[in-house]
Amino acid sequence: MTDLFAAALDQHRAGNLPQAENLYRALLAEQPNHAFANNNLAILLRAQRRWEEAVACYRRALANNPEDAQVYNNLTCVLSDMGQEAQAARVGMLAVSLRPDYAEAWFNLGNIFRALGDGDAAKRAYHRAIRLKPDRGEAYSNLGDVHKSATELTQAAECYRTALRLQPNLPQPYVNLGEVLKEQGRVTEAITLLQQGLERHPHLPVLHSNLLFALHYSPHVPPEVIFRAHRQWGERHAAPLAPAVPPSFTNDRSPDRRLRIGYVSPDFCGHAVSCFLEPLLRGHDRSAVEIFCYPISRRSDETTARFQSITGHWVPLTGLTDEEAAARIRADAIDILVDVAGHTCDCRPLIFARRAAPVQVSWLGYPDGTGMAAMDYRLTDAIADPPGVTDRWHVEKLVRLENGFLCFRPARNTDVSPDLPARRNGHVTFGSFNNNAKITAEVVAVWAALLQRVPDTRLVLKSRAFGDPATHARYIALFAGHGITADRIDLRPHIADQGDHLRAYDGIDIALDPFPYNGTTTSCEALWMGVPVVTLQGSHHVARVTASILHHCGLDELVAVDTDSYIGIAATLAASIDRLAALRRDLRQRMQDSPLCAPYAFAATVEKTYQRMWRDWCQTSSAGEAG
Repeated sequence: MTDLFAAALDQHRAGNLPQAENLYRALLAEQPNHAFANNNLAILLRAQRRWEEAVACYRRALANNPEDAQVYNNLTCVLSDMGQEAQAARVGMLAVSLRPDYAEAWFNLGNIFRALGDGDAAKRAYHRAIRLKPDRGEAYSNLGDVHKSATELTQAAECYRTALRLQPNLPQPYVNLGEVLKEQGRVTEAITLLQQGLERHPHLPVLHSNLLFALHYSPHVPPEVIFRAHRQWGERHAAPLAPAVPPSFTNDRSPDRRLRIGYVSPDFCGHAVSCFLEPLLRGHDRSAVEIFCYPISRRSDETTARFQSITGHWVPLTGLTDEEAAARIRADAIDILVDVAGHTCDCRPLIFARRAAPVQVSWLGYPDGTGMAAMDYRLTDAIADPPGVTDRWHVEKLVRLENGFLCFRPARNTDVSPDLPARRNGHVTFGSFNNNAKITAEVVAVWAALLQRVPDTRLVLKSRAFGDPATHARYIALFAGHGITADRIDLRPHIADQGDHLRAYDGIDIALDPFPYNGTTTSCEALWMGVPVVTLQGSHHVARVTASILHHCGLDELVAVDTDSYIGIAATLAASIDRLAALRRDLRQRMQDSPLCAPYAFAATVEKTYQRMWRDWCQTSSAGEAG
């Protein structure tokens, strides 16, 4: 039997997994409780994601050797793979109680506590792993993730840099340090770091995607350069995955039948995207379309429950590889598959690269195209993407919806305060509740010039990153560099409760839109709460979204074409207290009467667009077969 185990181990190490499995099983047929054979077979099965079988093997190994910390640690990992973190934590604690000096087990335990949302326990576990093995870069990297989640951005950056110093070839610290720098408003540094990471890891799609996303925040990167970067992403990561022979879809080609529409998103939860995705799903005519939702993250909350209640089919893809996910979508016979993530957090564009559906569409979650030839269309409108201007910056065909590409439903219906803050406070208060990454040094310079022009005003900024003391201090210093004293600037951290977040608009008279990366949800929320938004219209989609929102609400006079007119519009509003009061009273009704808050009309427009796409595919595919 010793020879049989040795032969199995040799095959396993050589990567001959079927032969190794057969040999392990032959040995276990004779010795079912052979601890090493059970453990090694479980490792093999876990690599193939045959998790239930792996768990059974680990438990048999432990039955024969109940004090083997390594097997407990291995079992911890597979239970975590299965999403059973609570049970994994209990098993992991057994591993470290048996071997308190087991650095790997402490590291895995830190990962499990992080998944459970217990940041303090995760920090303790990672610190224990680091004390036992100080040169382990992964432990520093994951500790950085815990600090990042707690908005301890300075500590997170220090952890990521330490990880890169210890193990320069680790990819994840590049990804996450780039995110931290961006959150701190240090966009140029983030882009530089992500480019350095991409030089080391040219074939890592997520790192490349993060670089694409970061480019949109910089005022110094023109749209044609951003487009070339997207096209390069598609050529490098997506094109090699395209089927050599286009899939032979068996979908019924009847041009006017009820369509099966799939939405792929990581944000079926309390996320900004849900404020626009939910109205479309609620507004869909179920006699015209059959809806499939494909979650690609495990985030779940009360908003997730709402999505599940309004969709016909809820099919999580979180446990599947991209290839398996594409196969599952094909098995569902989806006619039109919609990507609602683009190159944002937790995106999975390589599902689309494998041509999972006859027609593939990008919409909403990302302010640009994907760069993939496999993506057929992108939904937008003529304000966000002027015809004849932005088409050349897309691989996809732009489809412009007549009444705007957005439909808004606030996360919580909070009443507008009738009291104008300026009358209550004796001064006008400007504000922006946008992600801090959008508030670059160039934006600060313009907002400071506005405050100089209207000297009795204040500015309130609210962003998660301001919970980090160093970031808070940096922005105070940035404004001070333009002559704006700290008593005129109020920097507030994230407000978790959505109702309290909306209530914060009760203290704002005029919202300032950042540039070139405009707000979307924040612009809609401000208008919903009776606060006018001043925007600077740029050249491409990311810099024109708020202009689209304002246009469809009949507020084009709040759209500036350059920084001078931006300052002028905001200053004029600040001098018109009566007008501000009237806007506060009327803006919500104006929104409700606009296409922006008409879910059934919006859904009908989208459905007609889908039908046109479907008819075009039917004609093209039929012609191809005839040829």
